[in-house]
Amino acid sequence: MSVRRSLRRGHRGLRRPEPAVGEPAADPSRALRLIGTALANTTLLTALLYYFGLVYTQTYFIYFRVHYTLLGQTPDEIFGRGVDGMLLPLTGAAGAVLLFLILTRFLKTRLGEGPWNRLLRICAPVAGVLGLALLVSSTAIALDPEPFRDHPGVPGVGFAIGVLMVLFAWRHWTSRSTPSGRSNVAELVTGYVLVSIGLFWSVGDYSGAVGTSRAFEASGVITTRPAATLYSAESLNLTANGVTQVKCADAESAYKYRYTGLKLLLQSGGQYVFLPGNWRASTGVVFVIPKTDKLRLEFGPPRSVPPPAC
Repeated sequence: MSVRRSLRRGHRGLRRPEPAVGEPAADPSRALRLIGTALANTTLLTALLYYFGLVYTQTYFIYFRVHYTLLGQTPDEIFGRGVDGMLLPLTGAAGAVLLFLILTRFLKTRLGEGPWNRLLRICAPVAGVLGLALLVSSTAIALDPEPFRDHPGVPGVGFAIGVLMVLFAWRHWTSRSTPSGRSNVAELVTGYVLVSIGLFWSVGDYSGAVGTSRAFEASGVITTRPAATLYSAESLNLTANGVTQVKCADAESAYKYRYTGLKLLLQSGGQYVFLPGNWRASTGVVFVIPKTDKLRLEFGPPRSVPPPAC
Protein backbone atom coordinates (compact mmCIF):
# COMPACT_ATOMS: atom_id res chain seq x y z
CA MET A 1 0.00 0.00 0.00
CA SER A 2 2.78 2.43 0.84
CA VAL A 3 4.40 1.76 -2.52
CA ARG A 4 1.12 2.46 -4.36
CA ARG A 5 0.61 5.71 -2.44
CA SER A 6 4.13 6.87 -3.28
CA LEU A 7 3.59 6.05 -6.97
CA ARG A 8 0.32 8.00 -6.97
CA ARG A 9 2.01 10.97 -5.32
CA GLY A 10 4.83 10.74 -7.87
CA HIS A 11 2.34 10.60 -10.73
CA ARG A 12 0.56 13.65 -9.37
CA GLY A 13 3.91 15.41 -9.08
CA LEU A 14 4.55 14.95 -12.83
CA ARG A 15 1.45 16.82 -13.88
CA ARG A 16 1.86 19.48 -16.64
CA PRO A 17 2.59 22.83 -15.01
CA GLU A 18 -0.17 25.38 -15.23
CA PRO A 19 0.62 28.68 -16.99
CA ALA A 20 1.57 31.48 -14.66
CA VAL A 21 -0.95 34.14 -13.84
CA GLY A 22 -0.94 36.82 -16.56
CA GLU A 23 1.02 34.62 -18.99
CA PRO A 24 -0.94 33.83 -22.20
CA ALA A 25 -1.38 30.18 -22.96
CA ALA A 26 0.04 28.80 -26.19
CA ASP A 27 -2.42 29.00 -29.06
CA PRO A 28 -1.59 26.53 -31.87
CA SER A 29 -4.31 27.99 -34.10
CA ARG A 30 -2.68 31.42 -33.93
CA ALA A 31 0.68 29.96 -34.95
CA LEU A 32 -0.97 28.13 -37.84
CA ARG A 33 -2.67 31.35 -38.96
CA LEU A 34 0.67 33.17 -38.91
CA ILE A 35 2.32 30.40 -40.93
CA GLY A 36 -0.58 30.38 -43.41
CA THR A 37 -0.40 34.16 -43.82
CA ALA A 38 3.35 34.06 -44.43
CA LEU A 39 2.99 31.26 -47.01
CA ALA A 40 0.13 33.04 -48.78
CA ASN A 41 2.06 36.32 -48.99
CA THR A 42 5.22 34.56 -50.17
CA THR A 43 3.24 32.74 -52.86
CA LEU A 44 1.62 35.99 -53.97
CA LEU A 45 4.99 37.76 -54.14
CA THR A 46 6.50 34.91 -56.18
CA ALA A 47 3.57 34.96 -58.59
CA LEU A 48 3.85 38.74 -58.98
CA LEU A 49 7.57 38.53 -59.72
CA TYR A 50 7.06 35.81 -62.32
CA TYR A 51 4.14 37.64 -63.92
CA PHE A 52 6.17 40.85 -64.06
CA GLY A 53 9.11 39.05 -65.66
CA LEU A 54 6.87 37.29 -68.19
CA VAL A 55 5.10 40.45 -69.38
CA TYR A 56 8.42 42.32 -69.34
CA THR A 57 9.94 39.62 -71.57
CA GLN A 58 7.02 39.71 -74.00
CA THR A 59 7.02 43.50 -74.46
CA TYR A 60 10.83 43.66 -74.59
CA PHE A 61 11.06 41.32 -77.56
CA ILE A 62 7.95 42.72 -79.21
CA TYR A 63 9.91 45.96 -79.56
CA PHE A 64 12.49 44.05 -81.63
CA ARG A 65 9.69 42.22 -83.49
CA VAL A 66 10.72 38.81 -82.12
CA HIS A 67 8.19 36.54 -80.45
CA TYR A 68 9.54 35.58 -77.05
CA THR A 69 8.48 31.92 -77.40
CA LEU A 70 11.16 31.43 -80.07
CA LEU A 71 13.86 31.93 -77.45
CA GLY A 72 12.70 29.44 -74.82
CA GLN A 73 13.21 31.80 -71.91
CA THR A 74 13.90 29.87 -68.71
CA PRO A 75 12.14 30.59 -65.39
CA ASP A 76 15.46 31.89 -64.04
CA GLU A 77 15.64 34.52 -66.77
CA ILE A 78 12.00 35.51 -66.26
CA PHE A 79 12.41 35.74 -62.47
CA GLY A 80 15.60 37.72 -62.95
CA ARG A 81 13.78 40.34 -64.99
CA GLY A 82 10.95 40.35 -62.46
CA VAL A 83 13.31 41.05 -59.55
CA ASP A 84 15.18 43.68 -61.56
CA GLY A 85 12.02 45.54 -62.50
CA MET A 86 10.16 45.17 -59.20
CA LEU A 87 13.04 46.09 -56.88
CA LEU A 88 12.25 49.80 -56.62
CA PRO A 89 8.42 49.42 -56.49
CA LEU A 90 8.67 46.74 -53.80
CA THR A 91 11.11 48.86 -51.79
CA GLY A 92 8.77 51.83 -52.01
CA ALA A 93 5.70 49.79 -51.07
CA ALA A 94 7.46 48.08 -48.15
CA GLY A 95 8.76 51.43 -46.90
CA ALA A 96 5.29 52.99 -47.09
CA VAL A 97 3.71 50.07 -45.18
CA LEU A 98 6.43 50.18 -42.53
CA LEU A 99 5.99 53.94 -42.11
CA PHE A 100 2.21 53.49 -41.79
CA LEU A 101 2.62 50.77 -39.13
CA ILE A 102 5.10 52.86 -37.14
CA LEU A 103 2.84 55.92 -37.31
CA THR A 104 -0.18 53.87 -36.25
CA ARG A 105 1.66 52.33 -33.30
CA PHE A 106 3.00 55.75 -32.25
CA LEU A 107 -0.42 57.39 -32.34
CA LYS A 108 -2.08 54.51 -30.50
CA THR A 109 0.54 54.66 -27.75
CA ARG A 110 0.60 58.42 -27.51
CA LEU A 111 -3.13 59.08 -27.60
CA GLY A 112 -4.36 56.33 -25.31
CA GLU A 113 -7.34 53.99 -25.71
CA GLY A 114 -10.15 56.57 -25.61
CA PRO A 115 -8.77 59.18 -28.06
CA TRP A 116 -7.54 56.37 -30.34
CA ASN A 117 -11.04 54.87 -30.58
CA ARG A 118 -12.50 58.31 -31.32
CA LEU A 119 -9.91 58.80 -34.07
CA LEU A 120 -10.89 55.45 -35.58
CA ARG A 121 -14.58 56.44 -35.52
CA ILE A 122 -13.66 59.52 -37.57
CA CYS A 123 -11.23 57.80 -39.95
CA ALA A 124 -13.39 54.75 -40.74
CA PRO A 125 -16.17 56.54 -42.66
CA VAL A 126 -13.62 58.76 -44.42
CA ALA A 127 -11.69 55.67 -45.51
CA GLY A 128 -14.90 54.02 -46.69
CA VAL A 129 -15.88 57.00 -48.86
CA LEU A 130 -12.37 57.36 -50.32
CA GLY A 131 -12.16 53.62 -50.93
CA LEU A 132 -15.46 53.57 -52.80
CA ALA A 133 -14.30 56.55 -54.88
CA LEU A 134 -11.09 54.71 -55.78
CA LEU A 135 -13.02 51.57 -56.74
CA VAL A 136 -15.43 53.51 -58.95
CA SER A 137 -12.55 55.41 -60.59
CA SER A 138 -10.57 52.22 -61.17
CA THR A 139 -13.58 50.52 -62.74
CA ALA A 140 -14.07 53.49 -65.08
CA ILE A 141 -10.38 53.37 -66.05
CA ALA A 142 -10.64 49.63 -66.74
CA LEU A 143 -13.44 50.36 -69.21
CA ASP A 144 -11.46 53.18 -70.87
CA PRO A 145 -7.74 52.87 -70.01
CA GLU A 146 -6.47 55.29 -72.68
CA PRO A 147 -6.27 58.43 -70.43
CA PHE A 148 -3.95 56.57 -68.02
CA ARG A 149 -1.53 55.11 -70.59
CA ASP A 150 1.16 57.49 -69.32
CA HIS A 151 0.64 56.34 -65.71
CA PRO A 152 1.11 52.54 -65.83
CA GLY A 153 0.34 50.70 -62.63
CA VAL A 154 -1.59 53.54 -60.98
CA PRO A 155 -5.14 52.21 -61.63
CA GLY A 156 -4.31 48.77 -60.23
CA VAL A 157 -2.69 50.22 -57.11
CA GLY A 158 -5.70 52.50 -56.64
CA PHE A 159 -8.03 49.50 -56.89
CA ALA A 160 -6.04 47.54 -54.28
CA ILE A 161 -5.90 50.50 -51.88
CA GLY A 162 -9.62 51.13 -52.38
CA VAL A 163 -10.41 47.53 -51.41
CA LEU A 164 -8.29 47.86 -48.27
CA MET A 165 -9.99 51.11 -47.29
CA VAL A 166 -13.48 49.73 -47.78
CA LEU A 167 -12.59 46.55 -45.90
CA PHE A 168 -11.15 48.60 -43.01
CA ALA A 169 -14.29 50.75 -42.80
CA TRP A 170 -16.55 47.69 -42.96
CA ARG A 171 -14.59 45.83 -40.29
CA HIS A 172 -14.70 48.84 -37.97
CA TRP A 173 -18.43 49.32 -38.50
CA THR A 174 -19.26 45.64 -37.88
CA SER A 175 -16.91 45.34 -34.89
CA ARG A 176 -19.64 46.87 -32.70
CA SER A 177 -21.90 43.89 -33.30
CA THR A 178 -19.04 41.41 -32.83
CA PRO A 179 -17.12 42.65 -29.81
CA SER A 180 -15.02 39.51 -29.66
CA GLY A 181 -13.19 40.81 -32.75
CA ARG A 182 -13.45 37.53 -34.65
CA SER A 183 -12.77 37.88 -38.36
CA ASN A 184 -15.21 36.75 -40.97
CA VAL A 185 -13.20 34.33 -43.11
CA ALA A 186 -15.29 35.02 -46.24
CA GLU A 187 -14.67 38.77 -45.94
CA LEU A 188 -10.92 38.32 -45.49
CA VAL A 189 -10.57 35.85 -48.35
CA THR A 190 -12.64 38.03 -50.70
CA GLY A 191 -10.62 41.10 -49.73
CA TYR A 192 -7.36 39.21 -50.26
CA VAL A 193 -8.47 38.05 -53.71
CA LEU A 194 -9.56 41.57 -54.73
CA VAL A 195 -6.31 43.12 -53.50
CA SER A 196 -4.38 40.44 -55.43
CA ILE A 197 -6.35 41.29 -58.59
CA GLY A 198 -5.44 44.94 -58.16
CA LEU A 199 -1.76 44.06 -57.70
CA PHE A 200 -1.69 41.84 -60.80
CA TRP A 201 -3.44 44.59 -62.75
CA SER A 202 -0.85 47.11 -61.60
CA VAL A 203 2.09 44.79 -62.24
CA GLY A 204 0.81 43.93 -65.74
CA ASP A 205 0.57 47.58 -66.77
CA TYR A 206 3.85 48.58 -65.17
CA SER A 207 5.85 45.62 -66.47
CA GLY A 208 4.69 46.26 -70.03
CA ALA A 209 5.85 49.87 -69.82
CA VAL A 210 9.18 48.85 -68.26
CA GLY A 211 9.81 46.19 -70.92
CA THR A 212 9.25 48.65 -73.75
CA SER A 213 11.38 51.28 -72.00
CA ARG A 214 14.28 48.87 -71.45
CA ALA A 215 14.11 47.71 -75.07
CA PHE A 216 14.21 51.34 -76.24
CA GLU A 217 17.25 51.96 -74.05
CA ALA A 218 18.96 48.82 -75.38
CA SER A 219 18.35 49.85 -78.99
CA GLY A 220 19.92 53.25 -78.30
CA VAL A 221 23.25 51.72 -77.24
CA ILE A 222 23.54 49.03 -79.91
CA THR A 223 26.50 50.82 -81.49
CA THR A 224 28.42 50.54 -78.21
CA ARG A 225 28.09 46.75 -78.04
CA PRO A 226 31.06 44.61 -79.10
CA ALA A 227 31.28 43.94 -82.82
CA ALA A 228 30.22 40.35 -83.53
CA THR A 229 31.74 38.37 -86.39
CA LEU A 230 29.82 35.24 -87.29
CA TYR A 231 31.53 32.35 -89.11
CA SER A 232 29.37 29.62 -90.61
CA ALA A 233 30.04 26.35 -92.41
CA GLU A 234 27.12 27.10 -94.73
CA SER A 235 25.63 30.21 -96.22
CA LEU A 236 23.04 31.81 -93.93
CA ASN A 237 21.85 34.42 -96.46
CA LEU A 238 21.86 37.21 -93.91
CA THR A 239 20.77 40.26 -95.87
CA ALA A 240 20.48 43.63 -94.21
CA ASN A 241 21.87 47.11 -94.47
CA GLY A 242 25.33 47.13 -92.90
CA VAL A 243 25.73 43.34 -92.81
CA THR A 244 28.43 41.94 -95.09
CA GLN A 245 28.87 38.35 -96.26
CA VAL A 246 32.34 37.18 -97.28
CA LYS A 247 33.09 33.76 -98.76
CA CYS A 248 36.38 32.48 -97.38
CA ALA A 249 39.01 31.69 -100.00
CA ASP A 250 40.49 28.74 -98.11
CA ALA A 251 38.72 25.64 -99.42
CA GLU A 252 39.90 23.60 -96.40
CA SER A 253 38.37 26.03 -93.92
CA ALA A 254 35.73 24.55 -91.62
CA TYR A 255 33.79 27.83 -91.77
CA LYS A 256 33.38 29.00 -95.33
CA TYR A 257 31.28 32.13 -94.77
CA ARG A 258 31.87 35.18 -92.61
CA TYR A 259 29.28 37.79 -91.60
CA THR A 260 30.23 41.16 -90.16
CA GLY A 261 28.32 44.27 -89.10
CA LEU A 262 26.37 42.36 -86.43
CA LYS A 263 25.67 42.95 -82.74
CA LEU A 264 24.63 40.15 -80.38
CA LEU A 265 21.49 41.08 -78.44
CA LEU A 266 21.36 37.86 -76.39
CA GLN A 267 21.57 34.08 -76.49
CA SER A 268 18.76 32.05 -74.92
CA GLY A 269 17.13 28.69 -75.41
CA GLY A 270 19.75 27.60 -77.95
CA GLN A 271 19.13 30.65 -80.15
CA TYR A 272 21.29 33.65 -81.02
CA VAL A 273 19.60 37.00 -81.57
CA PHE A 274 21.65 39.31 -83.79
CA LEU A 275 20.99 42.89 -84.82
CA PRO A 276 22.69 44.91 -87.54
CA GLY A 277 25.04 47.49 -86.06
CA ASN A 278 22.90 50.31 -87.50
CA TRP A 279 19.57 48.82 -86.36
CA ARG A 280 16.57 51.14 -86.23
CA ALA A 281 13.15 50.34 -84.76
CA SER A 282 11.35 51.57 -87.87
CA THR A 283 13.30 49.63 -90.52
CA GLY A 284 15.75 47.26 -88.83
CA VAL A 285 15.58 43.49 -89.07
CA VAL A 286 16.53 40.93 -86.43
CA PHE A 287 18.21 37.57 -87.06
CA VAL A 288 17.32 34.57 -84.88
CA ILE A 289 19.89 31.85 -85.57
CA PRO A 290 20.02 28.40 -83.94
CA LYS A 291 23.15 27.70 -81.93
CA THR A 292 24.97 24.81 -83.65
CA ASP A 293 28.48 23.42 -84.06
CA LYS A 294 28.56 24.89 -87.57
CA LEU A 295 28.81 28.42 -86.19
CA ARG A 296 31.68 30.30 -84.59
CA LEU A 297 31.62 33.75 -83.03
CA GLU A 298 34.30 36.37 -82.63
CA PHE A 299 33.94 39.63 -80.74
CA GLY A 300 35.95 42.80 -81.03
CA PRO A 301 35.77 46.50 -80.18
CA PRO A 302 32.46 48.18 -81.10
CA ARG A 303 33.82 50.00 -84.16
CA SER A 304 36.47 47.51 -85.25
CA VAL A 305 36.87 46.89 -89.01
CA PRO A 306 37.43 43.25 -90.03
CA PRO A 307 40.04 42.36 -92.67
CA PRO A 308 38.81 42.11 -96.26
CA ALA A 309 39.33 38.34 -96.43
CA CYS A 310 38.89 35.56 -93.90
